[in-house]
Amino acid sequence: MTRREQHKNKQKQKRARRLKVGVASVLTVAVIGSMGVWGYYRNHFKMANINGVNVSGLTIAQATDKLNTAAGNKTNDLVVKGSRVKVDQAQVSELFNNRSSMSMLANPSMTTGVAISKAQQTKRLTVLLPKFKKQVDEINAAKKPTTNTKVNLVDGKVVVKEGTQGTQLDKKWMVKQFKYQAKRDLEISVPKKVLKIDSPSSQAVKDEKQKLQELMNHKVTVKTYNKDLKFKASDYLTNAVQTAPGKYKFDSSKLAARIKQLANKIDTLGKPYKLKVHSGQTRVVQGGTYGWQVNQTALTKNIMKHLQANAKTTMNLKHYAIGRGYGEKNVGKTRVEVDLKNLMEYVYVNGKLKVKTPVMSGTVTGGNKTPQGTFYILYKQRHATLRGKNNDGSKYASPVNYWVPITTDGVGLHDSPWQPASVYGNPSARSQYHSHGCVNNPPSVMGKVFKYTSVNEPVVIYY
Repeated sequence: MTRREQHKNKQKQKRARRLKVGVASVLTVAVIGSMGVWGYYRNHFKMANINGVNVSGLTIAQATDKLNTAAGNKTNDLVVKGSRVKVDQAQVSELFNNRSSMSMLANPSMTTGVAISKAQQTKRLTVLLPKFKKQVDEINAAKKPTTNTKVNLVDGKVVVKEGTQGTQLDKKWMVKQFKYQAKRDLEISVPKKVLKIDSPSSQAVKDEKQKLQELMNHKVTVKTYNKDLKFKASDYLTNAVQTAPGKYKFDSSKLAARIKQLANKIDTLGKPYKLKVHSGQTRVVQGGTYGWQVNQTALTKNIMKHLQANAKTTMNLKHYAIGRGYGEKNVGKTRVEVDLKNLMEYVYVNGKLKVKTPVMSGTVTGGNKTPQGTFYILYKQRHATLRGKNNDGSKYASPVNYWVPITTDGVGLHDSPWQPASVYGNPSARSQYHSHGCVNNPPSVMGKVFKYTSVNEPVVIYY
């Protein structure tokens, strides 16, 4: 080997040694750096988010503190003050361990598994929710009102009235979100959602139109004592204003007019009627408490209710009748007649005369008069004591064996052992021996009157 060749070999060997030293130095630095990074992330979070909060590079304690104080990016939310439920280091430590087992390049979004206690839920719903509603109302008071599109009925036709878009918040939706978060989230933060109107061509409006059109096919049948009455929704649900999704306020005036017309035709309470009395004469009888009438308000209300709710409904008019004698045009064949002019009393059962007796009544006029009209027997009682005041103001207490009251202020049929027998059926004795308004019966006959009468039976008193 020449000297020149020997010199070249020495130069190669020097370069090789320098390269080895350089590589070794780089490897040493890399190892030391890796050991430093590994040591750092032994107690610091790698890239990670917990409950939407960035905790990268933080210790467990730092991450816990940040989670319990961070406001987050909630500029478009209503954050409910006092709703935060704090996490503890044990929960964050568990997430730290989970993150440590993942790749350095991963950037997971994690959540703490804190359960909202019943006490915390109760506080949120009873204390914080009313404040939240008030806050939304205060915000909406300063915003442009929103009127949603409505589907109305006008003269039997379905009409869509387009709404007006405003800037008010959707309170109903936000309250629903509040309640949802109240059971689940560490802090209640509700998005400020603007209330949007429905487009006239939207599915919601189409559904409302369909519902109203189907409603027009509903029918109600009202059974009466002699015939059935038919009510069609298409005839009476002709005008309505939508008040909420699926809800309407219907105009009931048309139906009310029909019910009033019906009542005027069939009501008997307080109306005069003709009655063929015991003497064979026909008398016009008016007044008293016996009779019946249609409860127009209740009947109208329930027909409207069923026309809206059910395709077909059957009702019975007797459930909407007030008074006594439903279905009767007058008193029928079972009754008591009191003829004040002749002071006679007649008890009929199914058209057969059971008792005929002379009586004494109260005066024809004045404070002790016996009322005229048609009444009904309120109840029957044995061995009663009748109490009241005489004309001079003194009190009386009269024991009787049979008491059949027909008014709530103390008029009725009863035996009167204090009366002379000669006064019964004697109109000329009335001025001296009249009662305080009751119909006095002879003691020997009153037992039969009591036997052949019943509660709710009509008592017709005429002159």
